[in-house]
Amino acid sequence: MADEIVPSTIGDLIAGEVMAAEFLMLLAASEDNVLMHPALMRATASSRSSTVVRVPHLGLAGTNILSSTTPGSEVANTALTVGSTDVTIAMRALRYTRDDLAGYIADGKLDAPMFARAAVISIAQTLIDLIANVTDDFTSTTGTSGVNATWNDIIDAKTTLGVANASGRMLGLLHPQQWGDLESDMLSAGVSLASVAAGSLNAGLGSFKGSWLDIDFFTSTRVPLANTSADRAGAIFTRGGVAWADAQMDDEGDPNLANLGRGCFERERQGTYLATSYIMSHAAGVSKALDGAGVSVITDA
Repeated sequence: MADEIVPSTIGDLIAGEVMAAEFLMLLAASEDNVLMHPALMRATASSRSSTVVRVPHLGLAGTNILSSTTPGSEVANTALTVGSTDVTIAMRALRYTRDDLAGYIADGKLDAPMFARAAVISIAQTLIDLIANVTDDFTSTTGTSGVNATWNDIIDAKTTLGVANASGRMLGLLHPQQWGDLESDMLSAGVSLASVAAGSLNAGLGSFKGSWLDIDFFTSTRVPLANTSADRAGAIFTRGGVAWADAQMDDEGDPNLANLGRGCFERERQGTYLATSYIMSHAAGVSKALDGAGVSVITDA
């Protein structure tokens, strides 16, 4: 039969493809629950007179102990140990510019609420990235370059913190590869399948992996590389190991500027370009504080 009406003969009447009602977000780190952990110290600026927030260190509450005295002799003074950590706040920003026609044909996938959601996630991930790139630099380290992470490394880190008199909840911030190595090490140590099913290794793909050895473990792909990219540099630390600070910019009543509580989201119209820009910004800084309150975990990448 000739001249049938089939899809290939009515190309001018149909679209080359039809967009699905659903869409997929590209794979990316998006969880920020680690930022709520008590081991992360948030420093609060007492005034707006500087971009540097100074966190004092005070050597009391057990730093020194009492010495024996001699009857009739004056008790000697003990020098007070003090120090400080400076956290420098700096601006960081991310901008997307959407052409009007692109916004129209995207059919709601590139509207202001989508960019606002992206702003909240990106700001949190930036802060996690800053923290991870500070905690890789503790003087004390555990693990071996080029060798998979083991639970012996974790015990070694915990012991080091104990010897240093660190206290409080311990936070383990590791790369997913490091955590995967720990899971393998647990299995090789003889953990039964029944224990796995009960939850010993059933942490899933979320960033929080549970509390093991009284350490709250989180994973993040923001954990940096070390030793010319041969290793990953995670960390285990307690409160005092890291201090961070941020500053909230005023919206000044501008309806195009939204205060997100942590950072700002701004809409800027560029009429001559027939486009709209969405700007995300955050003023923050992170510094290592008490070096003895943390141990870097350096293991194979």
